Amino acid sequence: MSGFARQRAEEEQGKASNPAVSAFVAASAGSGKTKLLTDRLLRLMLSGADPARIQCLTFTKAAAAEMAIRLHKVLGKWVTLDDAALDAELGRLGAAADTESRTKARALFAEVLDLPGGMRIGTIHAFCQSLLRRFPLEAQLSPHFRLIEDRDADEALRDAREQMLARAASAAHRTALDNLAGLATLDGFGRLVAGLQSDRPRLARALELPDLAAAQRRALGITEADPSGVIVAASSWPEEAALTEAAKRVHRDGSPKCAEKSGRLLEWLGLSAGQRAENWREWRKEFLKGDGEPFAPSRMVNDRLAKQCPELAGVFAAEAERVRRVDDDRCAFLVAQASLALVTLAEPVLGAYAARKNDGGLLDYDDLIGRTEELLKEPGAA
Repeated sequence: MSGFARQRAEEEQGKASNPAVSAFVAASAGSGKTKLLTDRLLRLMLSGADPARIQCLTFTKAAAAEMAIRLHKVLGKWVTLDDAALDAELGRLGAAADTESRTKARALFAEVLDLPGGMRIGTIHAFCQSLLRRFPLEAQLSPHFRLIEDRDADEALRDAREQMLARAASAAHRTALDNLAGLATLDGFGRLVAGLQSDRPRLARALELPDLAAAQRRALGITEADPSGVIVAASSWPEEAALTEAAKRVHRDGSPKCAEKSGRLLEWLGLSAGQRAENWREWRKEFLKGDGEPFAPSRMVNDRLAKQCPELAGVFAAEAERVRRVDDDRCAFLVAQASLALVTLAEPVLGAYAARKNDGGLLDYDDLIGRTEELLKEPGAA
């Protein structure tokens, strides 16, 4: 790292470690995020914050242990430094280098050691669990709730999924199974359901909509109610006359190869609306490659004719782009259809899974966060 880049990085870290600033830090592994958080803790305590009232949350136990070790190491070091060296350390943190600050810095080590249980540095899930243990009734939980392990949660979800598949006899579930078949394996479906399980409030809001299918189509910009409607609507369009004239001109004056292609276009344009929709795949092949990208206009208009009538290439290019957009709309509809099928099949699975947890007084890791969030928003009896 160059001197300028290092200096800039240290300046940005200094800003982010200021406890008076609300900061979001995104950085790769080994770039100093833990050090930055430790510096932020130190600055917070130097500014007068009571160490007993500081709560540090991390994602993993390893990260929590690392922060605690670093914090104790720095505080222990401060006790042994002479005034000049300690002033340098405090200056690096952006703290005042005076007698009061030095006294405060040297006293912090003993202050932290005397805390019952030490500094509150732990994982998000451990914090949530401790809060729910203290206020179970306010959180509408059994006081003796137990945390379900990941393996048990996976097994419970798998059992609920198999029950749903065994009972999927209703028309809605049968249609959903047909729409999702071939798009996801059984294990893939299980992973998708687990993903929905981690965002249950959002799923619940979606299921409360009067017409979820229409809402999903609107979100994807689809106006038709079924995939065939997308093709039917695309089979007639305002610029059709201009394309017909361009195809006639190429058929009459173009090279034999281009005339043959334009002949196929004219043949399709001569069909009824219903026949056009039935033969849309052939129309699409004339304008789009296998990967969905448009062919070059030169495929439809040979060089000699393109020089005589330069406007022809633009007409065919515009139609190729329109066909590509129709492709996108059709794919978007299939995405909406698959999403609706997933939600339809996931709802009874997650319902059965929730019932099993409630019967056993169990919470999973997502429940810990969700219930804590609800408790902090609506404290209930508290």
